[in-house]
Amino acid sequence: MIKTQISAPTQVILVRHGRSTFNEQGRYQGASDESVLTEKGLEDAHQTGLALRGRPFSAIYTSPLQRTQQTAQEIQSILRRSVPIETHPDLKEVDLPDWAGLPYKYVRESMAADYRCWTEHPHRFEMNGPQGVRRPVQDLYDQARQFWQQILPRHVGQALLVVSHGGTMRALMGTALGLSCRHFHTLQQSNCGISVLHFPEQGNPAHLEAMNDTSHLGEALPKLKAGRQGLRLLMVPSEEHHLQIVQSLRTLLHPQDLSFSVSQGDRAQLLSKAILSEHPQTVQLHIQSSNFHHWLQTLNRRQPSGQSIMTGLLVAPSHLLQQMISHIMGAEQVLQLPQLSGRVSVVHCPTTQPGPILQAMNFAGPAIFQTRTLACVS
Repeated sequence: MIKTQISAPTQVILVRHGRSTFNEQGRYQGASDESVLTEKGLEDAHQTGLALRGRPFSAIYTSPLQRTQQTAQEIQSILRRSVPIETHPDLKEVDLPDWAGLPYKYVRESMAADYRCWTEHPHRFEMNGPQGVRRPVQDLYDQARQFWQQILPRHVGQALLVVSHGGTMRALMGTALGLSCRHFHTLQQSNCGISVLHFPEQGNPAHLEAMNDTSHLGEALPKLKAGRQGLRLLMVPSEEHHLQIVQSLRTLLHPQDLSFSVSQGDRAQLLSKAILSEHPQTVQLHIQSSNFHHWLQTLNRRQPSGQSIMTGLLVAPSHLLQQMISHIMGAEQVLQLPQLSGRVSVVHCPTTQPGPILQAMNFAGPAIFQTRTLACVS
C-alpha cells in the first residue's frame, strides 16, 4: 500500500499505449524504444481521447518511450482544454534486454525454463543487466512506488492521466492496491484499455473503480490475450435489476455464446433469468453456497479440451464478487472494488497459464458506451 499524505481524493486514469509495430509482429518490447504505433494504434488513441474528452485533467504523465508519447499526444490533441504532458522515467516498461525484439513463440520454445519462471514466478524471474543479475519485475514495482510517492503529493484532489505500458500499469495498480509482484500476471492490460484508481484522503488504500475497459474501441469484450482456451466468466452484481439495468445487460451479453449461468441468492436468480431471455440454450444453475472458489475450480476442471473457450455468466451480490476478484488478484484482504450495475467484470482461466486473469472490471460494452459515459469518467 502506498503511504502518502493526501487530504482530498485524487483520481488517476491509466491508459496503455495503442497497438504498436512490435505488438503487430508478436515481439517482446520491454524498455526498448524501437516500436512505434501502427495506424490502428493511432486510431484507437484518437478514440480514447474522445472517451476522455470531458475530463478536467490537471496533468498528463507518460513514459519517455515513443509508443506512449504518440498515444499521449493523440489523446491530448482531442481534449477540450490544454493539458501539459510530462515524461517520467519511472513509467518506462519492464526492462527485458535479452528478450527485446524476439518473437513470443521463440522465447516460449527456445528459453522454456526462463519463460516458465516468467509466467509462474515473475517475482523470482532474473535477467542479466549492466550491473549484473537483476529481477525485472521487482525493479518495475520499485519504479511504480517511486512514481506514486513523487506524483500524488503534487496533485492532491486533482484528476491525472497516466499513459504507460501494460507491465508498468499492472505494477502501478499492484503497488497502489498493496499487491505483491508475484501476482504480476493476474491483471490484463489491452492496448488503449482504460483503468481508474481513486486515492481517498489521508493516505487510505486506493480504490480500483474500473480496469481495462475497451468499450470505447467498439469491443464487445476485451480480447483474450492468453489464447482462446479455458473458462471465461462474466460477473454481474445482483443488487439492482430494474428495467434499464436488465436491458443494458441484455444488450451487453447478446453477442456472447453463454454455455452456462450460475446465480447465488434469490435476487441473483431473478436477474439471471431476466437478462438471459435471449439465450434459451444457456444452462442456468442456482446455488446457495458462497464458496465460489470451489465451484470455479470444478468448472475449470470440466471445461472442454483443445482450442476452445467456454463462457459462463455469474450473478451474485457485489460483496461476493469483490471477494472473488480480490482473491484472483492475490490480495490478502478484500479490496475496495465497487461493482457497478449494468457492467460486467471478466475473468479468464486459460489452460496455458497457472492461474486466472482479471481481464476487465466494470466493462461497459460498446452499445452502452454510446449512450452513457464510461464508468471511469463519470
